[in-house]
Amino acid sequence: MTTTLQKTITLAAMVAGGCLGLLFAQDSTAPAGRGARDKGPVKTYWVEKTSGGVYVPPNKPITRLADLKAKHAGQANWSELIVKDPEHQAVYNSAAPGTKFPRSVHPDTPEMMVVVSGELHVDIEGQAPIMATRGSIVNILRTTPYSFEVAGNTPAFWLTIDPLNFRTMYPSEDPAPAPKLGGQMVKVSFGNRPASYVEPNMPHWNLFEAAKTKNPSGVRVTEDHLFANPIYGFADPNDPLNPDRGNPGGGRGGRGGRGGATGPFDPHSTFGHMHTGPAEWWLVQSGQITARFENVGELVASEGDVLYATPMTWHQMGFKGPGPSCRLALGAYDFINMNNTAGQ
Repeated sequence: MTTTLQKTITLAAMVAGGCLGLLFAQDSTAPAGRGARDKGPVKTYWVEKTSGGVYVPPNKPITRLADLKAKHAGQANWSELIVKDPEHQAVYNSAAPGTKFPRSVHPDTPEMMVVVSGELHVDIEGQAPIMATRGSIVNILRTTPYSFEVAGNTPAFWLTIDPLNFRTMYPSEDPAPAPKLGGQMVKVSFGNRPASYVEPNMPHWNLFEAAKTKNPSGVRVTEDHLFANPIYGFADPNDPLNPDRGNPGGGRGGRGGRGGATGPFDPHSTFGHMHTGPAEWWLVQSGQITARFENVGELVASEGDVLYATPMTWHQMGFKGPGPSCRLALGAYDFINMNNTAGQ
């Protein structure tokens, strides 16, 4: 009798009437993560499995930072939409030192910024000034004005992540910006009760600062249609840099790992797990990450690259190479407490 999710579940599809037998389960041996709950006894269900690995632009299995830099060669300031699905959108940004972004506010939705390189000085109303650098997550709550500036001596690269259909307003004490959608700028008012941070949410968190003192894995953002969970670890649990070396499974990052799968990889088989409703995607914050995606194959991503698994896509993630790696798991919902779906 085996012990991990990938070992305990027979990865053979039970196809009947166009449906696939599924088990809703969480890896019983993996760290549950902050806020995880006891889901009770495991049960099996039927769900209609549609084809996974189907991508509608701008979504694609991997977006490489090197390719974006090459595409925008000669431009210091650019933005490119890389994720847009029914739940949210993500924009990859670059800007030169000294670039300033005026105060704005999202009245209905939060916003998250993840810094890949460079330095952003962020001012969030009611919070201490933030110096966001490589590995930083900045969580801006709804109804909260904020502004930021690119500092330092090199361009900054960062992701901006928003729920779909977000709206932006600008404080009327500041000059009205030029309209962008063909409309006109008008002055409005609404009750602005400041939102407050509820743990584990916080205005700013940095991967590399956290890694100096403890294992930095754990949910850092869980807001309405925004979720971020850094999964940090080592391909080799006995890596000399692993403070948890010698502990079986130590530093492997838990759920969604390679789980002992052996032999040639078949992207058309049942493997790993999937999410029946939302997409899940990842920003590589350090090291290298391997991703096995249904109908796509196996990909290797480096720091700054983005991996994306569409709904209904079997996927299996892992660390690669010496030293620590971290993939920031992103999506619209709390994947720690949601059911993962694995073949039965």
